[in-house]
Amino acid sequence: MASTLLNGRNGPALRAALVYLYVGFALFLLLGLLGLTMRLAHAEALPMDPALYDQFFTLHGAGMIAAVLLGAMGGIVAVLSPHVHLDLRLLWIGFVLYLLGVCYIPIAVLLGGFSAGWTVLYPLPVAYQAGWTSWSAFAFLLGYLFVALGFGVWCLAVLLGTAGTYGGLRRAMAWPLVFSGGRATGPQPYLQDIVATVIAIYGIGSVLVGAVYLIPLFGQNLSLSGAVNALLMKNLVFLFGHNMVNLTIYLGAGLVYSILPLYAGRPWKTSWLSAFVINLLFVSMLLPFFHHMYQDFVNTVPLHLIGEIGSYGSGLPVLLVTILGGLGLVYRAGMRWAVPSILILIGFWGWVFGGIGALVDATIPINQIYHNTLWVPAHFHTYYLLGAVAFVWAFLYHLTADLSGHREPGLSRTAAWLYGIGGAGFVLMFFIAGAAGMPRRYAIPVAGTGETTLAAIGSAFTALLGLALAWLAYDLLRQLRPAWRRTLGASTEPTVRPTGGAAT
Repeated sequence: MASTLLNGRNGPALRAALVYLYVGFALFLLLGLLGLTMRLAHAEALPMDPALYDQFFTLHGAGMIAAVLLGAMGGIVAVLSPHVHLDLRLLWIGFVLYLLGVCYIPIAVLLGGFSAGWTVLYPLPVAYQAGWTSWSAFAFLLGYLFVALGFGVWCLAVLLGTAGTYGGLRRAMAWPLVFSGGRATGPQPYLQDIVATVIAIYGIGSVLVGAVYLIPLFGQNLSLSGAVNALLMKNLVFLFGHNMVNLTIYLGAGLVYSILPLYAGRPWKTSWLSAFVINLLFVSMLLPFFHHMYQDFVNTVPLHLIGEIGSYGSGLPVLLVTILGGLGLVYRAGMRWAVPSILILIGFWGWVFGGIGALVDATIPINQIYHNTLWVPAHFHTYYLLGAVAFVWAFLYHLTADLSGHREPGLSRTAAWLYGIGGAGFVLMFFIAGAAGMPRRYAIPVAGTGETTLAAIGSAFTALLGLALAWLAYDLLRQLRPAWRRTLGASTEPTVRPTGGAAT
């Protein structure tokens, strides 16, 4: 069976993509077990010391974002590689830096006892070392630094590649089409290429924000500088964290633009509207971040208003391009149902319903009640686990099958549906507990919220989700060797330049 991604000359880039994806998937599975143990602890089925719970909570939160982002980065390498030359040295340097950072985080948590949460809110890492060693905070922050540096190098590789292919960044972002009102003629960049370019630019900016946050912390850890403004630091860390999560989601959407047309049997063309909305991400990803700061009343009122307006407005790009565009693509298309296409449609559902949950919490009067409850991880897990994650692992499954040439076992589609059912039941228990007032981050359930029962039900759904992932992992590992072998012996240059989708 002919591969849709391997063109005989991009094998080395595809091998890099496989490494990124499989390492990210392995980390995701391991950290998912931590999530299950925390739900079992809340269900009182697995007694756990609160200090250990806090450590698992910290490692799970930080590690999951890093794992899925790594997979998304690998997926983008794969979809660009047939027509965009990517500097392999930068890709591997970025991977090594990223993996080094990923290794520092469990060392800090499991050996040093660091348990301040993934947000490492200032001044916890420098002034309140309750139960963790002084070096563990430094190691955790060092992990964040190397993850950010690795991501930044990857962004540089993408920007150099797309700019070189299309004759500049403005063309790679389809600006001639956008600023001509759709009157530009000739081939346009693929949608996934526009997304990759925009996200890479935004990603470098996010890395710089992370550096601004980390540098004072390193200075204080080393006794080289004094205290800084706590509110400023909180704004910076939530801006950085908000960006990293959303970057992952939109990279996942870029993967959808690449492979969903293969299952629908229709092209997903680059239109003026799609190119414009993707470029709008520069604004629509930035403004909603202020909704994380509603409880900080000393922030000026205009920032809170921007957060609410931006939160509602951020759904527009998702709805117009990805959701409605994707549903329009598959409508009466004679859809080929397979593991990747099922996971993508589940991802549409998760992104929409998780987004609705986010909008509820981003409404200021409601946020006063729900902000510090399990409603927050509920909407986050919905649009992440059932959205971005579904997109990334759908692409991983597609890429492996595409390269190996193996026909997908028909029964494996059951695993994809189990993923959706298990994930939906898991997040629903979070939503109910949050609406009942169960605080987030608590190691011990609060009486009267029903959290113990809800966690027990959620654990059963999580086990179903785990079964689905184990099933998919078996399929992936069975096909990995032939997929890897098929990429051997290829050179580093793409054979053709892209033609893109016609402007419409």
